[in-house]
Amino acid sequence: MIPDKSIIPDKRNLYRWPWSLNDNPIGWVEVTDICNIHCKGCYRQKLAGHKPLEEIKKEVLFLKQWRNVDNISIAGGEALIHPEIVDIVDFITHQGLKSFILSNGVRLTEDLLRDLKRAGLTGIGFHIDSLQKRPHWTGKNEIELCELRQYYADLVAEVGMPPAGFGMTVYRDNFPYIPDVLRWIMKNRGKVGGGTFITYRGAETSGVDYYLNGRPVDLGDSLSYMTDDAPEDIGIKSTDVYAWIKQNFPGYEASGYLGGTQSHDSFKWLDGYMLCAGDEILGSLGKKSMEFVQVMHHLLFGTYFVYLKGSGPSTAAFLLALIDKDVRHALGRYLRNPFRRVYGVSVAIVQAPDLLPDGRVDMCDSCPDMTYFEGRLVNSCRLDEYRKFGQLVTAIPRRERERELA
Repeated sequence: MIPDKSIIPDKRNLYRWPWSLNDNPIGWVEVTDICNIHCKGCYRQKLAGHKPLEEIKKEVLFLKQWRNVDNISIAGGEALIHPEIVDIVDFITHQGLKSFILSNGVRLTEDLLRDLKRAGLTGIGFHIDSLQKRPHWTGKNEIELCELRQYYADLVAEVGMPPAGFGMTVYRDNFPYIPDVLRWIMKNRGKVGGGTFITYRGAETSGVDYYLNGRPVDLGDSLSYMTDDAPEDIGIKSTDVYAWIKQNFPGYEASGYLGGTQSHDSFKWLDGYMLCAGDEILGSLGKKSMEFVQVMHHLLFGTYFVYLKGSGPSTAAFLLALIDKDVRHALGRYLRNPFRRVYGVSVAIVQAPDLLPDGRVDMCDSCPDMTYFEGRLVNSCRLDEYRKFGQLVTAIPRRERERELA
């Protein structure tokens, strides 16, 4: 399987989200660095354990004041093993914010989910993929893992929560299964709101030297995302995932994006929203729809947003046809066989930091997943560098270093 490299998104047809450091819909709070399974490429090591509730409250208030957030993403480690997870959600709710838990699901029970719902939890997303070391599921492929996904989707629906989200880290081994997972998501319309595909990244150990304050440092295994994987294994791009989805679902199209901090042509976040009826993909929201809902939410509520409170669109979404040609095309397809229930499927693609040939690191511009650390905002994906060294590590490819010394 090789995605068609000629299929690439056109930035002219995408809405660049207007998010910034101080006006961003997401606040990222890691309530613990303890986890009950292991995921390949995990960026967090156990150093401190569970955060005290008062410290978590401080972080939420900081993000509310300085980030202007609409939502708090509760992460870890594994968020559900924090002994005060219900109190955390309750505090976020009383701050007038949405809360979204990111979890592997192992700790989840129906009673816990009902308690979280009563506390005001807005939604939950499950990280499930075939390279996790998960009890009783290790070694299963993505199709086989849909049985596990189904269990969680059914549980969330039974409790009466908004449709669950499902995330999958994309490696070379499971890349071919992306369409299968997306088909399962569409089959479970009403129970599942969408999928997020995150490209695997790691810090190379071969051919790269690392420095702190200009002095060389041997990182060894001091950062969990150090890897000796081949470049092609950590080089899958968001555009590869986009092309593979597009080849299998021609009605899919992205409508919003975030670029990189260094590369003008990178797509760090790509977000699409397919409109469907029955098994038919009618089309996708266009950039005008994405712009309209973001601007109107900011105008009416003072914040940008990512998560809906509810089950998503109905035929009311076709009102966007007044401003969006892509929705007009979807409406035309719907009218060929009307009176079907319309539902939406969110498809998000995230490409983690990339080390460029000259040593610069291409991060996500206006990163949505920044978190609090010692009175400032830092990128959550590189938080362990701050926790261990107090600063970011500098990476210099050896050929670049040799050129400097020549």
